[in-house]
Amino acid sequence: MKIKKSIRKASSLLLLAFSVFKASFAQDIRPLSEINSPYNESHAVRSPLGELYFSVGYHPENTGGTTDSGDIWMSQPISNGKWSKPARIKPLSTPGNDVVVGFTGPSNILIYHDGQQMPQGIHMYSKNGNNWRYEKKLNIPDFKNQSSHFSGRLAADGKSIIMSLQKDGGEGNEDIYITFKKSETEWTTPLNLGPIINTFGQEQTPYLTNDNNTLYFSSNFKANGRGKDIYYAQRRDESWKNWSQPKELSTANTIGSESNYAKIFDDEDLALFTTTSNSEGMGDFMVIAFEKLVLSEEDSVVSPEDFIALNQDQQELPISDSLKQEIVSSVPDSISGPPAIEKRVESRKEEVKTVETETVVKREIAEETKVVNIDPANDKKVNREEELNFVQIRDQRNKKPIDYRITIADDVEKKVLKNQDEMQQEWEKWNWNYIEVSAKGYIPNSLTVEEWQHLKDKTLQMVQARAGARKVLSNIQFIRGTADLADARSIQELDLLVDFMKENEQVKIRLEGHTDNAGDPELNKELSLSRASKIRAYMTLKGIDFERIRITGWGGSKPIADNATEQGREINRRVEMYIDR
Repeated sequence: MKIKKSIRKASSLLLLAFSVFKASFAQDIRPLSEINSPYNESHAVRSPLGELYFSVGYHPENTGGTTDSGDIWMSQPISNGKWSKPARIKPLSTPGNDVVVGFTGPSNILIYHDGQQMPQGIHMYSKNGNNWRYEKKLNIPDFKNQSSHFSGRLAADGKSIIMSLQKDGGEGNEDIYITFKKSETEWTTPLNLGPIINTFGQEQTPYLTNDNNTLYFSSNFKANGRGKDIYYAQRRDESWKNWSQPKELSTANTIGSESNYAKIFDDEDLALFTTTSNSEGMGDFMVIAFEKLVLSEEDSVVSPEDFIALNQDQQELPISDSLKQEIVSSVPDSISGPPAIEKRVESRKEEVKTVETETVVKREIAEETKVVNIDPANDKKVNREEELNFVQIRDQRNKKPIDYRITIADDVEKKVLKNQDEMQQEWEKWNWNYIEVSAKGYIPNSLTVEEWQHLKDKTLQMVQARAGARKVLSNIQFIRGTADLADARSIQELDLLVDFMKENEQVKIRLEGHTDNAGDPELNKELSLSRASKIRAYMTLKGIDFERIRITGWGGSKPIADNATEQGREINRRVEMYIDR
């Protein structure tokens, strides 16, 4: 009876906490400010007592410190719609990736561990008073996750777990699977949801509605210039492989990367999800009105014949004629759904307009800092018997000539020159191949001889080192998959940045690391941050104040080119420098 009273008390408190939300949220997106931190919040699950249990990655208090991709944290609802300061749950956390899967009762929780300390899999813990105690590991045959990412949720009826993992025989990277409960610790082999849901990309953070008929999940299969978007689809029959064509949510998707969408507040029509749009590459929790699936006759629905063709090559046994007929009979002739979702409130429209405006501004800045303007009509190789072009060095904004310095270099040696006449003389003496142009108050440029000779209108435009100016550090290369510098040219480029910072002592910069979207997103984020950190470490060793350089790792969440092509992926693997002054 004490437990039931506690549940009623906690539920009342939670209802009070969220009654403040209901009127104000509507279709608007609001952050869960008391819980969000500079670190990576993800995968929240509500306990029967009303608390939020969730993962926080890269927090310095995590078991594995700032390289730990997820410890378990908890926050409790308090008065006036607020939440308590999150606390790390040490007994549920390991140095690896830990994810809350669900609660089987008020005092029983399921946690995924990635295998770094506990065996890989889903484990059961029980709570005695305020202390969590380990019980046992669920027996799920053929549970082998080849990715460092895992997401999964216990269904509302407790009879299945929908989850995302990467294993042999899947459609691509992480796919969505379902396993069914046979007993408290015995579960079935994970069943792949098939090619309507799963693609060559990454399908992650699945959530099933309470009736087990509608699936919400995140995916990057479109390679649409953003990170992941949230989709939903409806189950057509009992096979778990026949679904309506997935549709994007109309409200939650932004310019960031979205995931972990779930209606975890059953007493309010609200959903919680994670986005990177408002943070430096890390996930924040957002609350929004829950978006229900809307199907129309125009929606692309997979026909019974197409469904059979898509899945036939995945069946362990041939599909019999009777089974084909059963599948055909199970698909309705027409589909109807709930009424259309209400339009977003005006504040949300204004928010979208603001995002669009900011995107335009960013594009303008990107154009301004595209300082090496190569003439595409002139791509011939340089003949060293020809004279070097005399290039005008001008301010990018006002087009006026500026005072500058010239440095020439090969892979070993550098030489500072007084002017371009000296550069012509040196051209005839030794086989140097790089040109550095510097000016006080301007972002420096480093060009190959070929780029110099093919500058459009024989003009190099220099960008002022003002707040918001951006430069892609394309000459700094890393060994693939590591944060190790690849060549001598990279060191020369770093030295050029060091000289720039020493000459412009008032300037502060932000280094942002980026990757393509291939592979595990958490590893990509870690790699991008490590590369930015490597550059900062080099510059501080050369005498630049640590506080003048901020770093961020975005992983693959902010592409500037199409990840569907190798050329696009190469462009997306970059480090950018922003003037923060």
